[in-house]
Amino acid sequence: MPELKEWTLMFYFASDNPLAPGIVSQLKSLKAAGYHPDANVVTQFDPYTEGTPTHIFDVNLLNKLKHPGIVNVGFQGNDPFVRNLVEDKLWRDQTTRNGDLVRVALKELLQEQREITYMAPVPPNDNLTSHLKLREPMEEPDPQESLKSFLDFCRLRYPARHYALFILGHGVVVANDVFLYDEHASKQSVTLTELGLAMREFHKEVKLESAEFEFVSFHSCSVSSLEVAYELKDTANYMLASQGPAFVGSWPYRSILIRIFNDLVRYSGNIDIRQMLLRIYRYCLHNSADYLLAGYSFQLTLCDLRRVKEIKEPIESLAQALKTGLDDQSTTDVIQLAHLKSQSFFQELYSDLYDFCFCINNKIDDLRGRTCQCGNARCSHATPPMRDLYLACSKVMDMLVKEEPPRSGVDPAEGKIVISAEFVGYQYQYSHVLSILLPWVRPVADRRILAEYREYKFTKDAGEHSWFSFLDKYFETTMRAPSSDEIDKRRGPRRLSDQEQSEQNLYEDIANLIVIGDAADRKA
Repeated sequence: MPELKEWTLMFYFASDNPLAPGIVSQLKSLKAAGYHPDANVVTQFDPYTEGTPTHIFDVNLLNKLKHPGIVNVGFQGNDPFVRNLVEDKLWRDQTTRNGDLVRVALKELLQEQREITYMAPVPPNDNLTSHLKLREPMEEPDPQESLKSFLDFCRLRYPARHYALFILGHGVVVANDVFLYDEHASKQSVTLTELGLAMREFHKEVKLESAEFEFVSFHSCSVSSLEVAYELKDTANYMLASQGPAFVGSWPYRSILIRIFNDLVRYSGNIDIRQMLLRIYRYCLHNSADYLLAGYSFQLTLCDLRRVKEIKEPIESLAQALKTGLDDQSTTDVIQLAHLKSQSFFQELYSDLYDFCFCINNKIDDLRGRTCQCGNARCSHATPPMRDLYLACSKVMDMLVKEEPPRSGVDPAEGKIVISAEFVGYQYQYSHVLSILLPWVRPVADRRILAEYREYKFTKDAGEHSWFSFLDKYFETTMRAPSSDEIDKRRGPRRLSDQEQSEQNLYEDIANLIVIGDAADRKA
C-alpha cells in the first residue's frame, strides 16, 4: 500500500514539441535537488521523437530506498557525480533482453542485492484510450486525457496531505489552441474549460481524502490572466504564472525543491505555505532576470485563487460601463485610446487589466482638466458615461492592487487577490497583475476563440454584463467602414465602367453571402 506523505510535488512536462530537448536539463535539475523522505516528486515527460513512450519518474526513488528515512537536500556540494533519471523511471510492460518484465527484474535485483522489498507502481498505459480500447500504434493520448491520467495516478499511488502541480509546456490558453501542445496527439491541445474540469475533479478527490491542493505553477507563456484565475478558483489555493513569455530554464526547479525540502526539515507539517510560495516566486523572478542579457523581458504574478470570486461584480460593472460608453463617441475614443496605450501581450491579443483601467481614468482626468478647474472626473462637468466608467475602473483597480509588502502567515480573508507581481525588462514596464482578452477586431470565423470564450466560467457566471458581451459590442462599434466607402465620401461619386460595375456587383454579392454566413454562425 502507498505510504501517506506530507507533500506530493507533481511535475507535468508537456514536451511532445520542440521544447523537448530543453526539458531534459529541467529533469536533471529535479534530480540534483536531492530528496526528503516525506516528499514525493513525480514527473511526467513526453518526448518529441515519434514513437518514444511517455516517461514517468519517481525522482530519486532508488536513493530513498537505499537510505530509508534519510534527508539528503541537494546532495554533497563538492560531489561531481553525474546523476541521471533512468534509475527512477517507472516501467509499464517493457521487457529486458531476456524477455522478463523490467519492473519485476528490478524488484528481484533490489531484493537480492539490497534486501529491499519494493515493487514500484505501474504508470498509466498510454496505449489505451479512456474507454480501454487500444490506440493506433503511433497515436498518443490527447493532452486533457494525459493530464487527468497523471493527476489520478499521483493521487492514488502517491497520497499526501499537500499537493502541488508544476506545468511546463506551450501556453496561451485563453481563447487559443496551443496550450500544452502535443505534436503527435489526434487532439493536440487543451482548452481552458477542459483544464478547469481536470483541475476541479482532482481538487474534489483530494478534498475527500482530507488533503489540500495548495498551488499550481504555470511555466508557460501568457497564462497569468483573469479568465484562467477565475476558471481555477475552485481548485488550487494559489497560482503562479506569467503574463508574457516563460522560457525553458527560467523556473529554477532545483532551488524550488530545495526550498520545500528545507521547510520540511525545519517545520515538518507546519509550513507557512504563503511564505514558502513567496520565496519560490522570488526565485523564479530573480532567475529570470538573467534573460535580460539575451534581450528578453519577463513578468510574473502570484495570486490567491480563493479571493478571485470577489472581482466578479466589479468586472460586471466595468463591462456594463464600457458598453454604455460605446454609445457615446467621446467615451468610445477614450476606450480605444486606453486600449492602444495599455500594456499588451501576445500579439496584442491580451491587455493588462489594471493598466487598461488606469489609462481610461488617466485620459478622463486629462479631458476634464481642460474644461473644469477642479479636474475631477466625477464632477458634474463629465458626461454620465465617463463618470460611470471612471468609477467602475477605480473599483477594478482597487481589487487588483497587489499587497505592499506581500505578507506571509495571513488569513485568506485578510489578503488580496494579487499577493505579488513584478516585471523584468522594458517590454513589460506597464504590466501590473493579470491580463484579459482584448483583441482589436473580431477573430475570423474559422477560429473558435469567441465560441470557447462563451463557455468559460468567467463568462457564464457574469450573465448579461459579461466581458464577452462588451467585446461583442466593441468589435461592432469600432469597426471602420470599408476603405472604398471612405474614399468615395472624400472624392464624391464617380461613374464606373461596365467592367468595373460588373466586378463591383460580384464583390457585393460575395460580401453579402459572407455577412449572412457570419451572422448565422454567431447565432448558432
